[in-house]
Amino acid sequence: MKRVFVLVAIISFFNSVYAQTEVWGDDDDHRQTISWGLQGGGNISSFVMRVDPLLRDTLIMDSVLSATPGVGVDVGAFFEYHITRRWSVQLNGRLGMDRTTLSFSTHRSHMLTLGTDFSLPVIYRVPISSGNLFFSVAPFCHFVFYSYVDEGINLYRRQVYTDPVTGKVRFALSDIHAGVALAVGYEFENRWQLQLDARMGITDILNLETPGTYVYPYKVSLLVGYHFQ
Repeated sequence: MKRVFVLVAIISFFNSVYAQTEVWGDDDDHRQTISWGLQGGGNISSFVMRVDPLLRDTLIMDSVLSATPGVGVDVGAFFEYHITRRWSVQLNGRLGMDRTTLSFSTHRSHMLTLGTDFSLPVIYRVPISSGNLFFSVAPFCHFVFYSYVDEGINLYRRQVYTDPVTGKVRFALSDIHAGVALAVGYEFENRWQLQLDARMGITDILNLETPGTYVYPYKVSLLVGYHFQ
């Protein structure tokens, strides 16, 4: 009798799995569980700067008054895990060349940085016409591995002083920051994508050696991509 119950339980389990597979297979928007894609496009990037009113006579405030967005380029790839027809999670990596013009008290300085973003977007899709409108929100971390300015202060690699004992160079600014990314896009029936996203740094790239002065990087990108499945 126990063997009969076990056999019935096994048959019921596989029958339920088969039924779920049939439902998923009948879905017009069926995708493989894991897919990947490529993206590329242009961006504008800059910094939000905030200085404590009591520190308006400091070097930072006297030198860097504002930052004007510049045009750059982004290229990247993603791997996507499909939880349901509408919900999915991505691992997204992107290389970026970002440009900004820093306005000084008497002149301007052009800044160029090369870096990479790693993000984990949570995506929600809405079927529209023959494609899908999608929205995503993600935490991200940005690593700057090259930064250059034609003159003046480099917001990522400004040297403060050299330790007289160890000889170690100290910097006032960081090369890494974290933030939040929001995106909206449309994936066509032929798997091409058009995406607009905004990335805002939420960690101050200035360290404790410049208290009361805050700088938050941001970037807006328009990307074209292809989703392989």
